[in-house]
Amino acid sequence: MSKRANPTAVGAFVLAALALVVVGIVVLGGLQLFKKEWPFVMFFEGSLTGLDEGSPVVIRGVKIGTVSRIRLFATAPGQEPLIGVYVNIDPSLLPKGGEVQGEKRELAIADLIKQGLRAQLQTQSLLTGQLLVYLDFFPDFPAVFARRDPTVQEIPTIPTTLARLQARLEALLDTIGKVNLNELTVAMTEALRSTRALVNSPEVKSAIVSANQTLQSADVALKNADHVIKGLDTKIDTLSAQADATLGDVRRLIGDAQKSVAKLDAQIEPLSASIQGAGDSARQTLRSVDKAVDGDSPLGYELVRALRDVADAARSLKALADYLERHPDSLLRGKGGPESK
Repeated sequence: MSKRANPTAVGAFVLAALALVVVGIVVLGGLQLFKKEWPFVMFFEGSLTGLDEGSPVVIRGVKIGTVSRIRLFATAPGQEPLIGVYVNIDPSLLPKGGEVQGEKRELAIADLIKQGLRAQLQTQSLLTGQLLVYLDFFPDFPAVFARRDPTVQEIPTIPTTLARLQARLEALLDTIGKVNLNELTVAMTEALRSTRALVNSPEVKSAIVSANQTLQSADVALKNADHVIKGLDTKIDTLSAQADATLGDVRRLIGDAQKSVAKLDAQIEPLSASIQGAGDSARQTLRSVDKAVDGDSPLGYELVRALRDVADAARSLKALADYLERHPDSLLRGKGGPESK
């Protein structure tokens, strides 16, 4: 008869196996069981070929979540349908996301959206054509909300670079399509005909001939001006040399004048002293003469008497001259002649 298994050992073995399974799930799952993610929705237009459930959601190259599901929303007739992309994002990887919880979560995301947080589709691999959801800050693009699912907070989207280029090309093609090519062709043909007629007209040919003659005359004038300028250059060089020589002479004259002025400065002071001494001597001499001719001094009295005698002699000579003028023969006959009686 076989031995019965120990229930305690079997139970311990089962518990250990369950523990290993739990640890494996936690380790292999990257702790996803304990991670709390935030749901968001984004609405895109056009084709989403290459975007599947499980596609990554990145912000500036860092994976912060995955696409959970994709849903098509109907629109009004004539409009392209909207495609809602639902994602789950790890809040701890968002800017300041780990610091807010509960009701403040929506306010924090709304603040990031005001700062320019936008979603955009980008190519994950050129070989496979897989797409990913790219989050970044684009403050130049306004926030446009579709508001089709009010139960989930929406992150506004912007078109891809290729989509914007495609839109511009379509607008350009629409503009070109509105142009009437027949009218444009007719107008260009008429313009070419008018241009040809204008070119072949006699007035234009005459104007071309006149312009050619004017250009030839201008060429001759320019050559003459060139000769004149060359002659002026030669004369200017000569005048410049003469001016330099004249300036040299002027500088030498100024130097000689400065030397002469320096010598005069040296001689003026002694000459001034001599003149001052002569003036003093003259003043002393005049004082002496003034004292000598004074009437109270003996010399002055004699000088006055002599001057009176000279005056009397002068009067006598004048009387004699008058007499001789009246009687010139008195020099021969004498003063006592017959006629003098």
